[in-house]
Amino acid sequence: MNEWEQKIQELLDGSVEELLVPKDEFLTVRSLLIDKGWMFEVVGEAKHGGVTVYRKNEAGAIE
Repeated sequence: MNEWEQKIQELLDGSVEELLVPKDEFLTVRSLLIDKGWMFEVVGEAKHGGVTVYRKNEAGAIE
């Protein structure tokens, strides 16, 4: 399990409330979310400077 996979798992488990992803890591994290089927379990919000903040999708994941 790589570093980002661990951080995303903590987000999904509720151990952390949000995950800050710098712009140079965005594509790596996005690809991981797609590959693992987690894309709809999180909501991403773009911030100033290219940082993306991911939070757990409280509306419910598509199963």
